[in-house]
Amino acid sequence: MMSMKSLYIPYLLLSVFVFSLFLVSCGSSQNKLNTSQKQMVEQYVFTDWQGNEIAVSDYAGSVVVIDIWETWCGPCLAAFPIFQEVIDEHPDDIVVIAATGGWRNNREDALGFKAQNDYSFIYVDGSELAQELGITNIPFKIIIGRDGKISKVQTGFSDRNSEYNSLVSEIRS
Repeated sequence: MMSMKSLYIPYLLLSVFVFSLFLVSCGSSQNKLNTSQKQMVEQYVFTDWQGNEIAVSDYAGSVVVIDIWETWCGPCLAAFPIFQEVIDEHPDDIVVIAATGGWRNNREDALGFKAQNDYSFIYVDGSELAQELGITNIPFKIIIGRDGKISKVQTGFSDRNSEYNSLVSEIRS
């Protein structure tokens, strides 16, 4: 017969695991950046998974989506086909920088995902940016307008039409 202690430990471990998911969870409302954070993002230089520098400012004139994501986040992955649809319809007007947050994913996870999916994104290590901004909830999207200034910050995933319309509206503005 199992003792109470042997039953307690698995439940305790499960409880700790579930609580940790709330600490880095998909979707919440962390939709504001202060002025210094905005300036930092607008001038940010990422490193892609091949070691190349990717400067956000290099894409001035295009709408830039910086998407902090991880491979295990369902709402993160739900947005990817929508991003790709907008890229396919407006290839000269939008760039998606898929920046892994670094909580549970590493270089191999990101490159494995990239190899298995045909998205036209720039895949980068976003762990330093996520840490500097204090991001704890994903997906975390920063939309930068053609003028190089942040126009929108969004945590979570609303629905297909809202996500699509928001990006197309930004491209047309």
